[in-house]
Amino acid sequence: MKIVIDSNVFISSFFWHGNPRMVFDRVTNGLDDLYISDDILREIAGVMSRSKFDVSKQKVDEYIRIIEYFSQKIKPQVITFPILRDHADSIIIQCALEANASFIVTGDNDLLVFEKYNNIQIVTPKQYLDIFL
Repeated sequence: MKIVIDSNVFISSFFWHGNPRMVFDRVTNGLDDLYISDDILREIAGVMSRSKFDVSKQKVDEYIRIIEYFSQKIKPQVITFPILRDHADSIIIQCALEANASFIVTGDNDLLVFEKYNNIQIVTPKQYLDIFL
């Protein structure tokens, strides 16, 4: 399955495990094809670098390398989505559209309210796992 994982799910997968980690484990086990963009990687690195996470730059870089290793990096077209409540979320939709992804996996309510964008289902980690487990 082609998927795009939102930054919040990546961060939860590394710090708190649970369903977000199980989604990423599906990728590392070859069950899903993960797509990522430089913008999403920058967002992940920026959030992980916040003082509340107390993560060294080396650890952040290591985490980014792990994501890159298990994903296919694409360069999506820049598109604005006036329907979005948080325009920063556009990088996730841009990536999913360019990848022709089937799912966006997110914990972000600003994206989840749509449930679907074009043919891309927008689901929580638990909803995604419930489909495939």
